[in-house]
Amino acid sequence: MPKVLTTRIPWLVPALAGALLAPARAQPVLTPETLFEQVSPSVWVVRTQDSAGKPLALGSAVVIGPGRLITNCHVLARAKTVSVARENVSYGATLEFPDAERDLCQLKVANFSAPPVTIAPPDSWRVGARVYAIGNPRGLETTISDGLLSGIRRSEQNSFEALQITVPISSGSSGGGLFDARGRLIGITTFMLRDAQNLNFALPANWIAEVPERAQAALAKRQAQASTAAAPGAAAAAAPTGDRVFEYRLRDRRTGVAQAIVYRLDRVDGDRLVFNQGNRVERTGGAVLENKQPSAGDFDAAMPPGGWVSAPPEPGARWSLRYTNRQLDRTLQLELTARTGETSSFQVAGRELQIVRVGFDGYVQRSATSMPTSGTFKANAWYAPEIGRVVRFDVRSRGGNGLAQFDIDEVVELVDIRSE
Repeated sequence: MPKVLTTRIPWLVPALAGALLAPARAQPVLTPETLFEQVSPSVWVVRTQDSAGKPLALGSAVVIGPGRLITNCHVLARAKTVSVARENVSYGATLEFPDAERDLCQLKVANFSAPPVTIAPPDSWRVGARVYAIGNPRGLETTISDGLLSGIRRSEQNSFEALQITVPISSGSSGGGLFDARGRLIGITTFMLRDAQNLNFALPANWIAEVPERAQAALAKRQAQASTAAAPGAAAAAAPTGDRVFEYRLRDRRTGVAQAIVYRLDRVDGDRLVFNQGNRVERTGGAVLENKQPSAGDFDAAMPPGGWVSAPPEPGARWSLRYTNRQLDRTLQLELTARTGETSSFQVAGRELQIVRVGFDGYVQRSATSMPTSGTFKANAWYAPEIGRVVRFDVRSRGGNGLAQFDIDEVVELVDIRSE
């Protein structure tokens, strides 16, 4: 991924606090035709490529300031290069500020003069109001669709979590704009729940102004953790001497059939841990960078980019995930909500580890043949900060129809840690 800048952009705060925010005076309601003509130049296609130049993902982005656009972070997953395009014009883009927890990423584009949108204040949102989404569903550039703002979802602390809408959302719409009838941005379209008619969601637009500060805070936290890990004696605490072989057991809870999954640490390159002759590469803390030989069922096949849990999660944290995994002859598309759960203890190899549970709940589409099937996905990952690894993972996923059905009930558990 492009290097993330850590300096503040002087224009950003006044732009988002002033120029982008809607003025207090009333604005006229626009016809759909006028609204589209007015705001569609601010919505662009996002294309990503891997290191070999092969296409990875297609999404949307909204112009929020001079040379700046906002999109969903999951659109950029595993990307080496990013571009934004509209009609016959294309620009290279770089990631400037990632707020992965909220799935909002800010892009920077040089010599880019598309007009920024106006952001509506949250107190203007009304459940039942007509709203319009402009994006690039299935690659169909600058498509407009309409519906209702059907709900404003809040957390237990009464903070915004998502805008629920009846506007149709499809693949490629991620990162697009959700506008009110006055042409003001109220959200960034992000995901839909499969098998749930007209149940679609957008991220609140007022989060956009917080992206730079939250991204810099997250970066500072990672740098502090890295400094701590690099301090004398810290490496031994993060990866105790002698921990070289991590043996897991994958068990099908329907049949009782089990198999061993062994990760053998070959070498350590800085903060990169190389397992199984380079077929699996992790970072200190458990982030999975490469996995060339997936063998642990849905623990591998459905794993989000970077792993299920790669750092101790904040208590009570909640975040959304939407991503696609392609492995050999099958493709999985997942839309999940993750929540940090309770802490407990775990016994392995004579040790007692403190662990924290993260639950994942949502939907999956599995395409092992030409007939994709959709269904539910529920999983739990128990993470042990002391060794920086998921030590237990269970999944229950079922769906499909007719002859194309799936029913997965698996558990993967760490059963041994040894030096050789």
